[in-house]
Amino acid sequence: MGRSCIDVKETARKDSAIVPELLALHALTGCDSVAAAYGIGKTKAIAVARKGYTLDQLGKPLANIVEVTEQATAFMGACYGITTPTSSMTKIRQKLWAQKTGKSTAAPKLCSLPPTTEAFEQNVRRAHHQVAHWYSALSGDPPTLAAVEHGWEADDTNKCLIPRNMEDGVSYAPEHILKLVRCGCTSERACTGGKCGCMGRQLPCTMFCTCGGGTACFNPFNITESATDHADIPDDSDEANDRAMDVDDEDDE
Repeated sequence: MGRSCIDVKETARKDSAIVPELLALHALTGCDSVAAAYGIGKTKAIAVARKGYTLDQLGKPLANIVEVTEQATAFMGACYGITTPTSSMTKIRQKLWAQKTGKSTAAPKLCSLPPTTEAFEQNVRRAHHQVAHWYSALSGDPPTLAAVEHGWEADDTNKCLIPRNMEDGVSYAPEHILKLVRCGCTSERACTGGKCGCMGRQLPCTMFCTCGGGTACFNPFNITESATDHADIPDDSDEANDRAMDVDDEDDE
């Protein structure tokens, strides 16, 4: 009772058009090495693939990364319900924001919106790198794609790779926004707890914060080399939470 049988051969025959792209679909919508998009699961992705949206360039070592990103943008845009052709995930994000705010007076949750173009491009590069290795898994000849050129950064201290959120020089938010959102953390290990206003909004601390946003700040979203040095400090540390200062409500407004 409550169980069902699935005919794998019949399922493969029925969905033969999308079977070759299942690995690409799986990676782009979230796997062990690629971040998933909030609210976009495998069922939604398969439904989009059945409508004719393709990812046949993702994972091909010789494919042009610009074309790969454009194809992935169209696919993910369709997952969010935006079918108007565009090569900018930021424009898709803006259209979805307009739709959500037009239907309700309350601001939508930021996590329900697509990533920006700059952040999405790094995710696509990681997916491209991962799928290329999956495709060559049985050949014994892995692709010559450098991880540091496909969404990863080398952490020489810990001898590992860490995901790159943005290209160097790209700000997480406009400067005038960063001036409005700032924390008041002053503890010895500043910005390690959930009470940090910047960390709670997934923004880096800046010179406008009480902590100064320098090497004394432990915010993992900081775009500094010191962020990797403090990566082993848990965000939900009780000790850190006890020492973290409340956000200056007036500044956050």
